[in-house]
Amino acid sequence: MPGGERVPFLFTVKELDAKGKVDGPIAGPFLVPSYRGSTFLDPKGRGGSTGYDVSVGLQVDAENEEYKNLKTTESGAGQAVFTIAKVDPATGEVAGVFETLSPSDTDLGAKESREVKTNGIWYARLQ
Repeated sequence: MPGGERVPFLFTVKELDAKGKVDGPIAGPFLVPSYRGSTFLDPKGRGGSTGYDVSVGLQVDAENEEYKNLKTTESGAGQAVFTIAKVDPATGEVAGVFETLSPSDTDLGAKESREVKTNGIWYARLQ
């Protein structure tokens, strides 16, 4: 991040729905799962699908909504742009550059998500 700030994020492109032409950008949205899965447990043993529902020390008043487990592992939405730089029809190889914008992790809902820009080189072999 600008200024050297570090934020956790999961670099993945799931359920990409990209459209475009070979001579232009190929772009589309994709799904970004939570950096920490639903089985991740925080230091108090709470998680999205496993662990305790409330902090261990609050079991006496576990029905109180104020102490409920608010951990969330919601997915976010990203955007990707791919450009093709080289095609080899003899081997079916394609290569180019990409850029994605995706949300950072929210620490199971405890923090606001930040937008992370990632770019690099991609390669594929078409059959």
